[in-house]
Amino acid sequence: MTNPPNLLTRSLTLWFTRSSRAAWAPILVFAIHVVLAKVFDVYTHFPNIDIPMHFFGGVAITYFLLRSATVAVDLNFLGSPNRAAVALLTFLAASTTTIFWEFAEWIFDHSFQRQFQAGLNDTMLDMFLGILGSIIYLALNPALSRRSSNSTINGR
Repeated sequence: MTNPPNLLTRSLTLWFTRSSRAAWAPILVFAIHVVLAKVFDVYTHFPNIDIPMHFFGGVAITYFLLRSATVAVDLNFLGSPNRAAVALLTFLAASTTTIFWEFAEWIFDHSFQRQFQAGLNDTMLDMFLGILGSIIYLALNPALSRRSSNSTINGR
């Protein structure tokens, strides 16, 4: 006979389940990117489509990360941080994700002779746009959450 899962396992499962509900946003942005690149070859004909894709990628990953942080706060994994602390944590995680995305592009470029990056200016613009998307989403989110019945961070 097996032992029932302990409290930590149940809490982590609950966090994962609730957080994953927001995963649709970054998955959607990535799916749109793949369809545009592989099905329609849009990046060859309209390379500037990369600009809104990185911006909305920043918005989408921030949406997902903020939801994950909010669930972690609700489950008391992070204590009782205020909105600013959660926003800062989310921003830093989104910025780190943006940087690692560009690392992944560089690795693919060098490992598989691809050309995802068009140079330093392109890479810097991509990171700027992802981080800008994060900032704008976070700046608009508190105003939206105050009007909703579900507060973003435990009513704070």
